[in-house]
Amino acid sequence: MLTAQLFIINRASASVLDSKPRTRASAAVMSGAFVVNAVRTAATSKRFNAQRSKAVSHKKRNILVRASGDASTTPTMFFAGDIGGTNARLQVWTVGTDGTSTLTFEKTYGTSDHPTFESCVSDLYKDSGIDKSHVSSACFAVAGPVADDRCAMTNIDWVVDGPALSKMFDIDAVKVINDFAAVGYGVLDLKKEEIVTLNEGTARDAKGPVTVLGPGTGLGEAMLFWNNETSEYDVVPSEGSHADFAPRGDTQRALQKYCETTLGECEIEQVCCGSGIVRIYEFLKTYREGAGDKPELDPAGVTTAALDSTCEVAKEAVDIFLEILGAEAANLALKCLATGGVYVGGGIPPRLLSEIEKGGMLDAYLHKACRYTDVRKGFPLHIILNDKIGLAGAKVFALRQL
Repeated sequence: MLTAQLFIINRASASVLDSKPRTRASAAVMSGAFVVNAVRTAATSKRFNAQRSKAVSHKKRNILVRASGDASTTPTMFFAGDIGGTNARLQVWTVGTDGTSTLTFEKTYGTSDHPTFESCVSDLYKDSGIDKSHVSSACFAVAGPVADDRCAMTNIDWVVDGPALSKMFDIDAVKVINDFAAVGYGVLDLKKEEIVTLNEGTARDAKGPVTVLGPGTGLGEAMLFWNNETSEYDVVPSEGSHADFAPRGDTQRALQKYCETTLGECEIEQVCCGSGIVRIYEFLKTYREGAGDKPELDPAGVTTAALDSTCEVAKEAVDIFLEILGAEAANLALKCLATGGVYVGGGIPPRLLSEIEKGGMLDAYLHKACRYTDVRKGFPLHIILNDKIGLAGAKVFALRQL
């Protein structure tokens, strides 16, 4: 199997660059990296994945057995949820006899109306009118750190505890995942109309590595790798947004110095999220002559002023933000050779789509002055438009557990 993998890898890698003599060395590096990953994966996880493959196949058979047994009385159902500090968006899905899932019920619950998450789930059962015995799986994406399927949320006094929920509601499998890991799984459920493609990619691979990043309150990042044994993607979380910012050009270098002076450091996240837009705007007020009298603005204020063309400083702040986002998207793609695609989510990019389509972000992504620009062209780049991507990811994972 490994020999076949290496053959496919070498062909995929070469296809990126074989038309450009100047980049043959890049192709060799790209191919070599794939080989290292393939060897490492085969050597360390073959036995585990073989066991897991049997378990997954058994689960998939169980879905069809339960769904086709007596669907009128014992439907197979699962829960998906996306839980933030203000709202808990919950869904009930039903698996059909052909293995496809259908949305049965959906409701958004205010967290302030429920003392615990368990009370919220109880209301979901009551409001949807479903029988507890029909729910076999659940996955909840939460905004906070997760350990052992448990999250003590930071903005509200809730603990989302998978094992406790499984016991209380007699659900076979309950998984709690971080909200950005859910975005990674959600990419697997995207429809064509839910993305805008900025770069088609000259090395597209349906099973190639995928990267996801999303600027919002912070900057989330994750990677997905195809598992040949289970025939599905595994999501690998990342804290890459806390790596050092690598500025390009005099203005970005001055921004880095401004952050180091005011914050003591300059992470990528600190200049590539909602507060990062404000930070860039505040920096420009000190950097551009005559800009010191500009008003204080929050992230929405900066983006609105940029989109309305009512403030040239806000416009420049957004331009710099998108350049940084494009550069970071490419950096992440290069780290894992993301021939499966680079997906940019979060709440900010869709709002700035008209500015993104002007090309500054894509230019920063391709970075034509870089000797690896042809490698960058190989990686597809997409903007995610679906604002329920985390909920979609919870659905994907819950379905896998059946």
